[in-house]
Amino acid sequence: MKKRLLALILVLAMTVVCLAACGKKENGDNGSAGKTDNQAQSGSTNTGSNSSDSGKTDSKASNEVQVVTVWSDSAHSQSIRDAQVEEFNNTIGKEEGIKIEYTIYGSDYADTINVALMANDGPDLFSPSSNTFAQYVAAGYAVPISELEGSEALLSKYDKADLLIGDQIFNDKVYTLPFSIESYKMIINKDLFDKAGIAEPPKTWDEVRKDAKLITDASNGEAYGYFLALQSGWTLDHYIYSVSAASLGHFGFDTVTGKYRYSDGLPIVNNILGMIDDGSVFPGYENMDADTARAQFAAGRVGIVMAASFDVAVYTDQFPAVCNWVVCDPPAIKESGYEYKEMTRSVNILGVAKKALEAKDTSKIAKVLEFFYADENLAPMYEAGMYVPYRSEVVGMAKESSVKGWKEFSTFKDDQMIIRMPDPKGVIKYEGLSARETLAKLFSGGFSEDAATVLKDLDDRLNSGLAALDPEVLKSYVAPSSYNVNRE
Repeated sequence: MKKRLLALILVLAMTVVCLAACGKKENGDNGSAGKTDNQAQSGSTNTGSNSSDSGKTDSKASNEVQVVTVWSDSAHSQSIRDAQVEEFNNTIGKEEGIKIEYTIYGSDYADTINVALMANDGPDLFSPSSNTFAQYVAAGYAVPISELEGSEALLSKYDKADLLIGDQIFNDKVYTLPFSIESYKMIINKDLFDKAGIAEPPKTWDEVRKDAKLITDASNGEAYGYFLALQSGWTLDHYIYSVSAASLGHFGFDTVTGKYRYSDGLPIVNNILGMIDDGSVFPGYENMDADTARAQFAAGRVGIVMAASFDVAVYTDQFPAVCNWVVCDPPAIKESGYEYKEMTRSVNILGVAKKALEAKDTSKIAKVLEFFYADENLAPMYEAGMYVPYRSEVVGMAKESSVKGWKEFSTFKDDQMIIRMPDPKGVIKYEGLSARETLAKLFSGGFSEDAATVLKDLDDRLNSGLAALDPEVLKSYVAPSSYNVNRE
């Protein structure tokens, strides 16, 4: 993997995507084993109604269109993806008897896909959540890509050594594939900073709190310093712990020690609680989802937000920002800066639902999966500031992006970046609230205990789940000695 990272850096120089020091996750066969009887019987268009028709193609059967349903929550890339799907349906789809039905869901996606998969009445392909995908695999709701006829070509594009056990690989089979790299930064509204007389963006979380109050005080109720979106739990993961990984050395789960360490984020959590006490957080955050919160920033009513790389497209296309927004380095915990490498996440865009195996011809579903992962379809999304490609080949096909803020998210400093290993929260059992639920309750004032006590209890509960895990399973989530998170 190290050689792959070096190759990417040499090829791309400024906007390269790294495959750095992975070392785990799931699945990984590049073969075609595991075909079902249903698959073996499908694909034949010969009829046998009488001897004279023997060996001829039935025109009605050959003209049948197979609908392949795809569900996603990637709203920020919908404009390009919808156009690609329409072109596919009007060209390749017509030629090969395939029609893609592509549906984008909003904040209700997690509940919608959960119910649909449990009832086996959902899509053929779906966006996997890092928090629940392992559970879907264990329950049989998701199946290996190799179960689809014709999937060998797509699988062969990925080196099994670059896939992660517990993320893409489960039980030595590939269930999904990395599509892009997600990085994390801070974005500020420069107009509000100027109005509050703040010359420089905050360098630490202490300064974030201080600046958020100055912005709020200077805005007379028309704008606020910071936003939270407690109805979208993923923001608590990514906009707090992911964005702070270079200060923490982990995302809540420390892959080096093999332990949960949410307590390490106490200084950040206390600063956010302080902003709530200061009245610097946009009101109504308890019932606000991510899109609502980001729309407020785009409207110029929030001064400081944490962001993932996909937010560039959010503030460019989904909710075009009317303010002068600037991408900055994430705030550190200490004034001395970061102790660890920038951590990014590999993003998997589609998994295969069990329902897909009921299709008359699963090779058509494989063709749709290949279409969604196609390098030539990802290239314009990179140019538009939507995805940092996982495969370096994509950047070589694309034009240099001129989208505001994209360079900051897609450029990595020398070798000071590493791809995070997976979090085992999807395979452990523990008592009480999840990490996201715990943080949401904490920021809503739902605990009588202080933040230190709440975070320690969260660590203890999650680590008790780890202790009960099969040691061989846990081993796949612990970093090898070559996985170095320290800055060099």
